[in-house]
Formats: sequence, structure tokens, C-alpha cells
Amino acid sequence: MKLTPLSSEESIFSNIDSLSPDFVPKILPFRENEQKEIALALQPLLNGTSGRNLFIYGKAGVGKTHAVKRVLEELAEHGLLSIFVNCWTHAESENIIGAIAKQLSIIGDSTLEKIKARLTMPCAFVFDEIDQAKSLDFLYAILEEIKTKAVVLISNKKDFIAGIDERIRSRLLAEHIEFRDYKEDEIRAILAERRKYAFYEGTWHKEAIALLEEKTIERNDIRFGLALMKNSGLNAEREASRIVFRKHVEEALEKLS
Repeated sequence: MKLTPLSSEESIFSNIDSLSPDFVPKILPFRENEQKEIALALQPLLNGTSGRNLFIYGKAGVGKTHAVKRVLEELAEHGLLSIFVNCWTHAESENIIGAIAKQLSIIGDSTLEKIKARLTMPCAFVFDEIDQAKSLDFLYAILEEIKTKAVVLISNKKDFIAGIDERIRSRLLAEHIEFRDYKEDEIRAILAERRKYAFYEGTWHKEAIALLEEKTIERNDIRFGLALMKNSGLNAEREASRIVFRKHVEEALEKLS
């Protein structure tokens, strides 16, 4: 049966935003144990005492950031205060301090003294892409000056902690949590779940799904797979196609490779 072309008012996407890198699904499959460890480390903050510092590492696209964000969202419902800074975006110490101050609604000059004065309750400080920070002066200052806290560092580099200044490392005393690579069947399950979030039922041809899974498994990078899924869908819509076919995935691959 020949399908009628997609009209300009129609879309094969039911929720395209769910393919954004910033989207955090309610359930993060295959990371339940890691999320539990993170939550246990931060829960003392809810009782007014310091939590345990963490160093979370693993390859890109294996769910580190999403797992932490999901735990923060869950604990925020119980009153947790948290600060989240991406050190790729804010690489200099003064910019990181500025980002912290902004999240605390501090107006004017950003200083650690103002941050300390604003913090009236324990706080979880999360620094994603910590290996991209050009200086760790901010980290030393937080560890030394802010008493009731937990610090979470996220990195792709397993050996990052071993290379930092001993004065910081001895104050941090971080517990390590490794995010292992996803298994092939886990990648397939994650992609299938996200297709349900993002697309209407019956909009993906089985050959397109197979190629999407194959290329995501090759990269072992869910972030890549979600970008490939989104771009493939957009390619289909440009042709007014109600189905994402293999050719649409191939076209997306050419631009993502």
C-alpha cells in the first residue's frame, strides 16, 4: 500500500525534544546500581551532614551525566540543594565560580565569600567534564572553605584523579564509580525505548532500525545514537515520508561521521 506524503502540518515525531542531549528520561535503564550508589552518597545532605565525594568516570555516551541529573532531580523533591556546572562550557576557575553564583541568584561580583554567605543548607556540587577545567583553584577553595557539602566530579578519563595536585586529592578523598560500556542488547533496548518517546508508532522501517543499532553499537555511544535517530527522522520529514527508511539513516551518517 502506497502511503500518502506527510503534509506540512504533520510530523513523524511525537516528542523530538526527547532526543536532545539534555533530555533526562524518567527511567535510565541499566544504570540502576550506579544511581543507587550516587544517591546513597548524597543522601546525608538531606540530614544536614556532609555527603561522600564521588569521582564518576567512563567513556562518552554511557549515561554518566544523565544518571547524576536523575538522582539530583529525585533528591531535589526531598529538599536537596545542588549546583551543576559543565567545565567544558566554563573552563576557567573564575567562570566556574561565576556559574555557581548565578545558580544561587547572586548578583554582582562572584566570590566564594558571597557563595558561602548564600548557602544556608548543605549543597551537592557537581562538576561535569572536570578534566576540561583549566585550573582547579575553585575546587580547592570549595573543599577547604565550604564545610557541609558533597562534591561529584564527572570525567571520561579514568586516571584524572591520579594527576591532580596532592593537596586537592587529599581533601577530596573521592569514592570512584565506573560506568562500564553498554552491552549490545542494552544499546538496542535503550534505542527502542527512546524511539517510543520520540516517534509515533510504525514510523521506522526495520532496516533503518537495524542500521541505527549497528552504528550505535560500533561507537558504543548512546549520545551518537540519539543524534543519528533525530537526524534520520528529519531526513524522512524533508522528503515528506511517513517512514524512516535505511536511506535516511545513511544520509544522516554521512553528516555525523
